[in-house]
Amino acid sequence: MRNLQTMAMLLALTLIPSYAQADALSDQFEEARSLLAEGQPAPAFEALDKIIDSFWQRSPMFVRKALFVDEINGYGNFTAKEPVFKPDEAQMIYVEPVAFSYGKTEDGSSVASWSVDYSLEGPKGTTLFEQEDFVNLGVPLIRHNREIHLKMTINLSGLKPGDYVSHYLLKDKNSDKTADFSLPFKVEE
Repeated sequence: MRNLQTMAMLLALTLIPSYAQADALSDQFEEARSLLAEGQPAPAFEALDKIIDSFWQRSPMFVRKALFVDEINGYGNFTAKEPVFKPDEAQMIYVEPVAFSYGKTEDGSSVASWSVDYSLEGPKGTTLFEQEDFVNLGVPLIRHNREIHLKMTINLSGLKPGDYVSHYLLKDKNSDKTADFSLPFKVEE
């Protein structure tokens, strides 16, 4: 429970601008701790969920994990791949965005959606290719899920052997939040 209190104070110091709000956050953590101590895990979880939701809304978007994979079977369930590719081999990328915003579809259900700007840096550090809105991604949601993953498949056929870096700018379509990440890779015959 000490870690929970420490987390509350760190969150308060970084995301809450006033002492009154920090006190309210501390009170919410204390409420969750008390509920758990009283044997009420479901209400304690709901209290913590409200705190995480506040963080989610206030935080800039960021990418928790991004890597090349051979296979994706779900959130956190993937087979990582060494970042070495044949000249015409497609690249599958697993991405976990955090603190994105939610939108609504025409039928009123929730959706998370992004566009991705892409640039490719060559062996000598020069930009070989760049395009805004290179990929568009969307994830239909039943509720405001947080543990989601994105899958991108990019075919960079015709690259000569060498070291490259792919740069991605993930742009939230439901807010002005962005997050960038880069993945170095090698092309070998």
